Amino acid sequence: MSNARFISISILFWFAASATAQPLSQKVSFAYANEPIENIINDISRKYSVQFSYSRDFVPLDHRVSVSVKNQPLSVALDEVFHSTSIEYAAIGDQVALRPDRRKNQQLTSIETLRGKVRQTSPIYPNPVTEVPAHKIKRNKQEEMPALDKKQTVSVSGGNRVIELEVLPYEVPVPNPVPVDEENRLAQISLLPFLGTNALRSNRITNNLSLNVFWGTNGGVDGLEVGGFFNSITKDVKGVQVAGFGNMVGGAMVGTQAAGLFNVSGEASQGVQAAGLFNVSGDFDGVQAAGLFNVSGGKAEGVQASGLFNVAKGKVHGQASALFNRAGDVSWGQVSTLLNVGKRVKGFQIGLINISDTISGGAPIGLLNIVRDGYNRTEFSSGESLFANLGLKLGARSFYNIFHFGVRWDDVSISTDSNIVQTGTFTTWGLGYGFGSAIGLGKRTLLNFELVGIHLNELEEWTNELNMLGQLRLTLDIRPGRNASFFLGPVGNILISKRINPETGEIGSSVAPYALYDETRGDTNIKAWVGFQAGMRF
Repeated sequence: MSNARFISISILFWFAASATAQPLSQKVSFAYANEPIENIINDISRKYSVQFSYSRDFVPLDHRVSVSVKNQPLSVALDEVFHSTSIEYAAIGDQVALRPDRRKNQQLTSIETLRGKVRQTSPIYPNPVTEVPAHKIKRNKQEEMPALDKKQTVSVSGGNRVIELEVLPYEVPVPNPVPVDEENRLAQISLLPFLGTNALRSNRITNNLSLNVFWGTNGGVDGLEVGGFFNSITKDVKGVQVAGFGNMVGGAMVGTQAAGLFNVSGEASQGVQAAGLFNVSGDFDGVQAAGLFNVSGGKAEGVQASGLFNVAKGKVHGQASALFNRAGDVSWGQVSTLLNVGKRVKGFQIGLINISDTISGGAPIGLLNIVRDGYNRTEFSSGESLFANLGLKLGARSFYNIFHFGVRWDDVSISTDSNIVQTGTFTTWGLGYGFGSAIGLGKRTLLNFELVGIHLNELEEWTNELNMLGQLRLTLDIRPGRNASFFLGPVGNILISKRINPETGEIGSSVAPYALYDETRGDTNIKAWVGFQAGMRF
């Protein structure tokens, strides 16, 4: 290589070091173990469209390094790659130039070269050895090249002789590579992706104002973006994003997204997402509102409202939907017509079916409430209306469901369909559903308030007429041990019946032992009395 060529590369490199290094701002991730420099820069060039310029005569491409970076600017990553080498770099337009770092590099040993083989006399290497390129000579890391503050002589291999190159008698300042922020521009207008004022660099530029007639692609938004159909962002959005169809953000979103169909944020979102169909985000803090569904891949420190369902893998404040809600921990509440699922709920659940691990500060209100660590009891009891009863209570102390089965037996005479009178013991059985609440009076004492409705099938397999027993129970529950408790208390009964007694022709049920109130209005009889209930719960 001639003197002019070497000096030209050096001058070009030093001027480039002070130029704006846009390629150095993009974020990269990689990991290499004992890999040659040449393989590393080739891999970076392929993955991130970065062009490297260098001279093989001066850059030790076979030097091996181990390095690992994750989501860092290219400038930071290259600092790690070349940290233990004698290479420095700088951006020249869209390229990255490499050259030896004379502040780190040691003085090269002068080597007398020949075009053919060089014969050496050595007891270790008795055979001739060929010339070793200068950049492959193992360097002593402890020695550093003197600063360029005076004339220096450098030996460079260049054919069959040694060329003496005199360096300029002054030191050229070398600025350290500094990570450059992604390029920001005031505004852009586009028709389609990469067909606009930012052209092929659209996905690498952040704009304060972005107008996309049909569909636009940008690196980021720091202000306002409006799209006729779609807005596509490779990195982050800070501000407002509005689209006729949809917004797609590869990074985080802080602000407001509004679209006719959908909003998607690949990372965390903070603010408002409103869409006609659905919203999708990572961690979310704010409000998600959609016609169909909302999905948060992490915690949702806000509220989700949708026409069909909401899903949050992490914590959520509140969810409201027409079909179902599913979340991790819930700090406020869930409301749906069909199903609510949460882990630790500190609030309420309102739906047909509510499922949680624990619930506090509120209540699960629905037809079926399943709380894994809640108020779940099985009870056996007896009363004056139904002699033997089995009950299942599910939910929380604040609100639980009651599923009831009871039976009684009476010695009576009844007429069959063939007008044959049969005398014997006949059963009356009932199926019921209700709800209740338990108030703690002490460590082992509860006061239960319960309301239950029971359909009575009186003296037959199934009674088709209205024959409904309503009970208001007030029982004292005492738990002497760990798993079992005893309870007893008064029960207010009201029996509404349209059943006609086949023997007497009277309207009403014969289950009531007595009546404090007994009145027949038209084809309906109403009786009321006070009874009791006592039993054991597990």
